[in-house]
Amino acid sequence: MSMLHSETAAPAFGRLLKKSLQPDDYVLLAHLFEEISVMALHHLIPEALLFDAFAFDLYWEELREDILSLRRQTGNEKFCENFEIASDRAREFRNDRPPKRRWHHKPGGEGDDLSGGLGRRPSGPTPTSPEGQSVSSRRVPAIRKRA
Repeated sequence: MSMLHSETAAPAFGRLLKKSLQPDDYVLLAHLFEEISVMALHHLIPEALLFDAFAFDLYWEELREDILSLRRQTGNEKFCENFEIASDRAREFRNDRPPKRRWHHKPGGEGDDLSGGLGRRPSGPTPTSPEGQSVSSRRVPAIRKRA
């Protein structure tokens, strides 16, 4: 994912988020999202991770007209097809999951629906570590010192 933070892509991605794209940004971002989509569709990046972190469906909507125009101009119907497929899957992912902020209680006692986002927890005993400790009771430092 370091491609997003490269010198050439980072400013264009920032402009995409601000909806202030420049003419050269469209093809650059289309290729970037195509490459990331290929990795996701070939299971090199978990789709759930990608679609939870990035709004591929919204990015597609922003770039769609330019991509479709380039397909017509070049006669290349395959241009960014993986990005388009990934955007459809991202849309389904977003529609199947409520916003995570919904997990927080709303004022007035509403908002007890905690069904979204974390997935189902397995029933049964709490997993234990090899040392026999409950995994949930072990305290693991957020940052470990390197040896």
